[in-house]
Amino acid sequence: MVINSLLLIISILIYASFGVQNLFFILFSIISAFFAGKYINNGKHKKCAFILTIFFNIFILVLFKMLPYTKASIIAPLGVSYYTLQIVSYLVDVYKGKYEPEKNFLNFALYIAYIPHLFIGPISRYENMKTCLFGKKKLTFENILNGLLRISFGLVKKFIIADRIAILIATLTNGDAKYVGAYALASMVFYAIEIYADFSGGIDIVLGISKMLGINLEENFDSPYFSESIKEFWRRWHISLSSWLKDYIYIPLGGNRKGTLRKNINLLITFTVSGLWHGVNYIVWGILNGIFVMFGDKWKTKYKTLNRLITFIIICFLWSFYICPNPVTAINMIISVFTHFNYADFGANILNLGLNLASFIVLAIFTCLLFIYDGNKSKLLPKILNAKPETKVALIGLLLICVLVLGIYGIGFNVNSFIYSNF
Repeated sequence: MVINSLLLIISILIYASFGVQNLFFILFSIISAFFAGKYINNGKHKKCAFILTIFFNIFILVLFKMLPYTKASIIAPLGVSYYTLQIVSYLVDVYKGKYEPEKNFLNFALYIAYIPHLFIGPISRYENMKTCLFGKKKLTFENILNGLLRISFGLVKKFIIADRIAILIATLTNGDAKYVGAYALASMVFYAIEIYADFSGGIDIVLGISKMLGINLEENFDSPYFSESIKEFWRRWHISLSSWLKDYIYIPLGGNRKGTLRKNINLLITFTVSGLWHGVNYIVWGILNGIFVMFGDKWKTKYKTLNRLITFIIICFLWSFYICPNPVTAINMIISVFTHFNYADFGANILNLGLNLASFIVLAIFTCLLFIYDGNKSKLLPKILNAKPETKVALIGLLLICVLVLGIYGIGFNVNSFIYSNF
């Protein structure tokens, strides 16, 4: 199909623009997985081919994850964390006979290198992408409008909320009182909002671009901060990664089929892998998430709002492992919340954190709107999608004006790259 060929060419060119050296790794993964898939289907030594191809692709991923962060960020191929998991799932499913291997090399290359989802996901499965990516695409006015609407939501999250909070985080974590007491608590709460607005905003843009092309990718978020336990949070946050870990790590280990002890061990292994996927510095974060998933439901109360508040606080504390350069500093940061009572000092200096009062008000308004939308998405989203075209155009215009007028960019500000493109 001409459109697919054009998409592949554009994807490769954009990917190469970030560094031609990136092409070597992704082309190795594409070529090795494509021919291994065909051989696994018909070859005599399919198990050997399967294991070797999986090993070399995972080895590349782990190699870069084990490097010091500064070195890895310089030489690691962009999107390696995402396309490696897609390749592993494809090969495992072909090996198990879930579906026939892809026979068209260009189609398979597009499945891996499709540029909108290559840097921050979602981590797509071959059986889903085969239908929406390789099939006939509907370039309709409705799809274009809905796609632009989704992109506009993403831009608001990124430029008005996330990048505004990034200024606060930079100030909080570089001052004399960094990581301590009220400043530590504020950093964790602000970062919780930032990473959600940044990551979900990026996914909105990816899904919006794809929607305009008639490609329906899977959702990656489902109002995660309204979860009543950490277990529920991981069903709502980075859904494509959570489901991948469940299907290709947790269940193959035995899942919950071999008793409580084995189930808990499987959970810890799965979340340790999740931590390593993010980077070697996040292994402790992954293990702690696994522990909270193991016991989270037992701590639930009969009050839904209280459960959500407790879960949100725990998540905020766990985000300290993203803010801090190492796990020890993160743990000390959490402890300081309960040992350093500098809350009055923080209140007096809140307008010295990089944002003036007007910018704080903008941040507060749009953050509230984000949470109101998330809390009522099941009611609001159908109304938005079923609205008249002129209503959608007006809403898109309003959102883009807000981004242009209130977005953080230009002289004096740096537009941060999407946080999850670094993993």
